[in-house]
Amino acid sequence: MTALTHLLLVSTSVKHEQTLFDWTLNLAQNQGAKLSVLRVLPEMDQGLFSWFDALIPEEVKAREKQTVLTEFEGWYSQAKEAGVKLEIQIEFGKVFYRAIQYVLNHSVDWLIKKTDEASHALTAHIFDSHDLHLLRKCPCPVLLHKHGTCLPFKKVMACLDVDLDADLTKPDAFNQSILNSALKVVEQDGANLEVLHAWQADTENWVRYWNTDISEKALFQFREEVRSQHLKAIEVELEALNMPNATVEMVLPKGEATEVIPPIVALHQVDLLVMGTLGRHGLPGMIIGNTSESILEQVNCSVLALKPSHFVSPVLPVL
Repeated sequence: MTALTHLLLVSTSVKHEQTLFDWTLNLAQNQGAKLSVLRVLPEMDQGLFSWFDALIPEEVKAREKQTVLTEFEGWYSQAKEAGVKLEIQIEFGKVFYRAIQYVLNHSVDWLIKKTDEASHALTAHIFDSHDLHLLRKCPCPVLLHKHGTCLPFKKVMACLDVDLDADLTKPDAFNQSILNSALKVVEQDGANLEVLHAWQADTENWVRYWNTDISEKALFQFREEVRSQHLKAIEVELEALNMPNATVEMVLPKGEATEVIPPIVALHQVDLLVMGTLGRHGLPGMIIGNTSESILEQVNCSVLALKPSHFVSPVLPVL
């Protein structure tokens, strides 16, 4: 399992992020990774400076950066004591845009951010617009920690997808990325790991729609055969991890992923859902898969979202 080398924590409030920083610092220490913290401030209105001849935009920005940097003195001390290299970067602009540019320019492995408390109160969704942009457009894994939930994580659920038309004797690279990411959290936090895979017997729906004379017994046998194929595919994925000491519970509900996954996440009281946000065969540059988007709109827990290697972010790096 490849270790992480560079973590990015996108900060909006030191006061409300201390627990998340502690957790991220511990992850960086365990992985031997560098830790960067990015604070993005609102862009200053250039029209304002035309009213005040004494104000020079670059000087005002420099003073604001210096003021904000003082907020992180405690974090600097913690990182030094932990033996972790910490860098603080202050930028101006849109949070998601600057964060993704930082990822692209500094080879970040994971982006970590706390969700906004205000978005929870105003809508049924836990992710605000900046979170959604990160989920849709950031090329590296994005861990969004739900505001108000405790760390470390106690229960982690990895959501996998399989293609029965592929070679089921070999593990899928994207599924392995999802599982390995989940294991990094499980090993650090001592959490329980569950693997979730929603499956369907599409032919059954076709048979019922056309009112064929196939018996219920035959349909049952067909469903069991399809379920067995999906189960074997998931077992191949788990065996490829070579983790003899890990205990993994498999959950294989039958039905549409968008309909069965959110209720199971809630029922199992999952703290962190690890999942892909783009189909493995999607077009390069595609923002997010419809299935993933629907699931993310319904879950009420922290999320670690990954994209396959072919994904190309629509955000351009700083040249």
